[in-house]
Parts: sequence; C-alpha cells; structure tokens
Amino acid sequence: MHQGNEPLINELTLARSGVFSILNRESGDDQSWETTFSIGDRDFYVQGVAARGRPHGVDPDVLLALQTLFFDAGCPDDDTVECTAYALLKLTPMGTRGNAYSRLRDSLLRLEGVSWLTRVSRQSGGKFRGTTETNRLIDRISVRDTSLSASGEGGTIEAGAPLRVTFSRHFAQSIREGFYQILDAELLGDLKQPTARSLYRVLQAHRVGDDGSLARELPVIMAAWREATGLSGQRSNNVKRTLDGAHAHLIAAKYLRDVNYKGSGEDTRITYEFAGEVDPELVKLLTDMKVTRPVAEALVAEHPDRIREVVKAVGMRLAEGFKPRSLGATLVDAVRNPDKYVASPPTSPPGPGPSHAKIRRTPEPQPVLLPLSPAESLGMVANILKVKLGRAPQPTVLAKLAALPAEAVERLAAAATGKEDLIKAVHDATGEAP
Repeated sequence: MHQGNEPLINELTLARSGVFSILNRESGDDQSWETTFSIGDRDFYVQGVAARGRPHGVDPDVLLALQTLFFDAGCPDDDTVECTAYALLKLTPMGTRGNAYSRLRDSLLRLEGVSWLTRVSRQSGGKFRGTTETNRLIDRISVRDTSLSASGEGGTIEAGAPLRVTFSRHFAQSIREGFYQILDAELLGDLKQPTARSLYRVLQAHRVGDDGSLARELPVIMAAWREATGLSGQRSNNVKRTLDGAHAHLIAAKYLRDVNYKGSGEDTRITYEFAGEVDPELVKLLTDMKVTRPVAEALVAEHPDRIREVVKAVGMRLAEGFKPRSLGATLVDAVRNPDKYVASPPTSPPGPGPSHAKIRRTPEPQPVLLPLSPAESLGMVANILKVKLGRAPQPTVLAKLAALPAEAVERLAAAATGKEDLIKAVHDATGEAP
C-alpha cells in the first residue's frame, strides 16, 4: 500500500494486526498482549492494551455499525456518531431484544478501552524497515444506562436515549478514505456465524497488495495466522477447528473458492483461494472516479453488472451540479445501493385505461449542490463517454477535450446529462470521432 496514504494504512493495519480476536467468547484475562508474526513479506509486531478485555465476538459488528452510521451521516467534522442504542443494534446481528442492550454496553466499553502499537516492516539488507504506529478507535462514549450498582457493572443501555460515540481523529479519517468501504454488507448479512464475519475482515485486509489490488490467493502459515486472527495461546488443533467452521461459511457464501492445508502443526501451510473475477476495465471506471483500487476491485467482484449503469447515473448527477463531499464514497454507496441513484423505469398500475393516477416516487433529500470545476466536469464527461462507447475514448480526442475552453466543457457536461447526444457533441467539439 502506498506509504503516503496514512489513513488507509491505519485501518488496514487494524484488521491485519489481530487486535480483534475472531473468537466468539472471551478467552480469559486478555488485557494485554504482545506478538510477532509474518504474512507474505510483511513482518508484524503488535503490542496491545485492552482495559476492559480484548475485543472479540460481536465487537467488530458493533464497530462496523458505528462506521456505517458515521458514513451515512456524511462523516461529521467532529468525528462523532449520534444515534440511539436501538438504531445501532438494528445494524448488528444481535437484535433488539433480551440482553442485547447489556451486550452493546459491554462491547462499546471494550472498543473504547483498546489501544495498540503496530510495527509493519519488511526485511532488506539484513534490516527491518517499516512504520511504527500507535492507535486507538474511540476517544469518548456517552450513554444513559441502568444498573444494580453504582459502578454500572452489568448495566443496560436505555433503548431510546441519546448515544454519542466520538472516534479518534485518525480512525475517523480512515473511515472517510479507507478500508471500511471494502467490506460487503450483503455478504456480512449472509454470514450468521460471528467467527466467519471476523475472519472475512482479516482476509480482506491481508489480500490488499502494495498496488491496491486484491490477491486471488493468500498463503499463510498456521503459527502466524493464529496471531493474525487474534487466537494467541490456542493450540494448533483448536485453531484449525475454529478456522474450519468459518471456512465452511465463507465457501458457502461464495467468498472463498477453496481452502487447502499442507503439513501439520505450527508449520501447516494454509492456502486461501478467493472466488469472483475482476474486469480491469470496470475497475478503472471506478478508480477514475476516485474509488480506491482495493475497494473498486471488491465492488467489481461483487456487483459487476451494476458498475456501468451506476457510473453513468452518478455522472449525470455531477453534471447537474451535485458536489459530494467524497466522490469515491458516493460511487461506493451507489454500487451498494443502486436504487438510490439509478432511476427506475415508470411502471403502469394494474388495470386498463389511461385514467389511473401515476405513481409518484418521493424524491430523496439531496446534499447542497455546488458547481463542478472544469477539471471535474471534464473527468465526468470522459467517464460517461467511456460508458456510452463501451471502450476508452481515443487518446487524441481526450487530448483535445483537455484543451477546450471552460464554456465548451460546460456544454459537454450538459450533453452528458442526456440533454444532447454526448458522442455527437464530443465529435462537434473536437472535430474527431471519439
């Protein structure tokens, strides 16, 4: 991964470093740990402190729900999520009944209480060259709860009362720009086993290469993988038993194609083969619109049939003046939720005759619209032109487009919304077929 993209590295490092244990239950007094392991050519050193126990079980699901609410709220500048416990639980597999509100309180406090140091390095010339980072997830939590003791031990959060969670500054920035978007919410919803969901997160993080591409195969050694998945202290046969259960769910969900073991004990080599193919042209459509490459590859593998239509739909909104806070984040949301961006064709109500009233779609509230810069308009035109042509435009045409005055670019942006034939408009503006 590019060393300059610090926010993305921070969140990938969280998932890669085994800070969260994939176990569904606490493994004992796990308030501090120190470990060293290697995955591929990366060497990891991790030193963690967890005042209320190492995060595990549903904790990654609670964190993902918080990230989702933060993202949906437009990533507020104060790095704070404001919601109710009920709204938060609705986004987790825990449900909203029974002891869910007590479990949520415990989970939030574990997430707030964990901090860690990670060093990721590579060997070169007999030396380990890398980056050392200290991190935490949450700076502050405020909830209203009820308990039988002054300490709040075993307390239950009130379902409808305000709940506020403030992320650490660097973690909030990583949500805005990074790894959070690589996770497939539909797949997570299909995975009912907490261990499978946790292993999915770890696998996705370790698949990301230095150039941002997603590996199609990932080989690991049992002893190292035990540490990377937060199973420190477990015997190899117990680790394999835990992993095998998660593997079965991930294969059934068509995330993994196969898992192979070779050897025995600590030195067992595990090879993960991932399902899904990636069309590089579709990936480029997304990366051209500011989606990071690992996220783009994940989206293309999951939803290849949506990409062209979504890029066109978002491009049309941009041409109309829509100025999202993050273009890449908007594209991710559009691929995951195409109904919010792609207009459905009108449907006729049942029964004959033209006298039936038309069904009205309630328009979604839109952010404040700001005009696009000429460079942004030109990028949007080029992307929609590529979708319409089914191929990249001629390089000479792109060069002539880049030299057009602002007024001509505005006319092409208007054509891109469907008001004119964009291909003809480009031909007229450049004197050359695109």
